[in-house]
Amino acid sequence: MTKCEIEGARILVNTCGCVKPGENVVVITDTNKISIAEYIVIAAQEKNAETVLIIMSPRETHGEEPPKTVVGAVKEADVVFAVTTFSLFHTKARQEACKNGARWINLPDFRREMLCSGGLYVDFLSQRELVDKLASILLNGSQVKVITERGTDIEFSIKGRSPIREYGICDKPGMVSSPPDIEVCIAPVEGTANGKIVVDGSIVLPEIGPLSKGKEVILTVKDGFIREINGGTEARKFKKVLETANDPSVYNIAEFGIGLNPMCELSGSMLEDEGVYGTIHFGIGDNHTMGGITKAPMHIDVVIKEPTVIVDGKIIIDHGEHVYAK
Repeated sequence: MTKCEIEGARILVNTCGCVKPGENVVVITDTNKISIAEYIVIAAQEKNAETVLIIMSPRETHGEEPPKTVVGAVKEADVVFAVTTFSLFHTKARQEACKNGARWINLPDFRREMLCSGGLYVDFLSQRELVDKLASILLNGSQVKVITERGTDIEFSIKGRSPIREYGICDKPGMVSSPPDIEVCIAPVEGTANGKIVVDGSIVLPEIGPLSKGKEVILTVKDGFIREINGGTEARKFKKVLETANDPSVYNIAEFGIGLNPMCELSGSMLEDEGVYGTIHFGIGDNHTMGGITKAPMHIDVVIKEPTVIVDGKIIIDHGEHVYAK
């Protein structure tokens, strides 16, 4: 254990989790992420929290439910740190824990090097106003259009949907954060998305990750679902992952998210990639735990660089620049 690794764990526990003495803390991990989970346990014990570590087998994809023993433990927790290979955000277990008041710090594919540098060392509180401004725009918006110079051109409705504010900090019961990710996200109205998404940033899966120039993946979307996936090797890998589900719901355009952490960089880690300032991402598949109505066996995010985002005819992001923030 290095000095910076324990310091990073303290940021997760003290700044992001806001852990207090005597709180019941549950740290969930799998056999791929034990060392990072142990750092968090040490940092939580330094705060004199009642800390329990649970180790499970890795899930097979994002959004797969954990074992029943985990479900029972998180229902009784004040704070949950989910240090897992794949995300538990889009699970009933997370949803029920938060309904019971747990603060949930979601840490899928968190890597040891992320404890020492990058987005975790941002001033989280300084970004809070930006998150709130953007969330207000989406809350009061109806129609969104996203375009990029590389060919993305898609429209969808968000009418009646409420945005989720990811501050990177959990300081109230029921909150969720995924540090170092800072973002605002919302579930598009099912069936309304039409157009083309040219994924040029990242596909957040272990077998794909960041996309270099010329490796873009093109998604053709009609009536809210991906109808075609085109490109090279990365496109074939992505298509294969979705096909393994054998469920049409995994092609649903489930989420529209906007990254707001200026210290994050594209790395292939979900927590870094989704939070990169100047990018947006679309979630594919499940969204029933974030205000949508689609239940799917997986949720996968794809990141787009330097977007122009238009809400109800007004440009709010221009080639990655957040013009509404001025």
